[in-house]
Amino acid sequence: MATSSYDAIPDFGLLYDSVPLYGARKDIGFYVQEAAGARAPVLELGCGTGRILLPIARTGCSVVGLDNSPQMLARCREKLGAESAPVRSRVTLHQQDVHEFDLGVTFPLVIAPFRIVQHLTTTEDQLQFLSCVLRHLAPGGRFIFDVFNPSFTALVGADGTEREDTPEQPLPDGRSFRRTARVKRVRWLDQVSEIELTYYVSGQAFVQAFNMRWYLHAELVHLLARAGFRITEVFGDFARAPLVDDSLEQVVRAERA
Repeated sequence: MATSSYDAIPDFGLLYDSVPLYGARKDIGFYVQEAAGARAPVLELGCGTGRILLPIARTGCSVVGLDNSPQMLARCREKLGAESAPVRSRVTLHQQDVHEFDLGVTFPLVIAPFRIVQHLTTTEDQLQFLSCVLRHLAPGGRFIFDVFNPSFTALVGADGTEREDTPEQPLPDGRSFRRTARVKRVRWLDQVSEIELTYYVSGQAFVQAFNMRWYLHAELVHLLARAGFRITEVFGDFARAPLVDDSLEQVVRAERA
């Protein structure tokens, strides 16, 4: 069994796009609607294989995608090649680290979908990231991102057990895969869960191991204020319901303070 980041897992972009849980997420429509009001290109941080970037471009909005993964960007470019010429012309991709990026331009809207901010596990990482976002935000611009609303019942119940979250799925090349997930450990002082996702492909097992930082709402308010932002709205889901104790998501809109 190989344990690694996803860039070392063969065909990871294809595997990622084949996970039903990702395809069923309700965030695409939300971010497409937010992008519709932008007056210039939108910047998506952690654009991955283009799950959100491509639907935004199809609506007529220009979008700049940034990701640190060569494999995910390669998959995004492959998918982009199948789009119409007008859609292709609206997309620009950059391979840079979200911890420290510099594109030399500003944007009316910066988005960080699908819990990108939860991969920033230290305060230093978070502030460095937010400083980069602020530097790329045009006057009057908005920063929108989502993180999960932590369930302490689930966190306390994490026992390290490997559980299947994706049953056997066919791949376009004739192979198939399934996936399991487990919370290896919860580091309470760090507010970090150590996650392992295991992809079983053609008799081989590949483990995507990563740390996931979870945030309380009050903490986000303080963190963003410290970084020079002001939260203007928070939703509890992508249908824009109010944030309440048992909401699954925290969908945050912020602007320069």
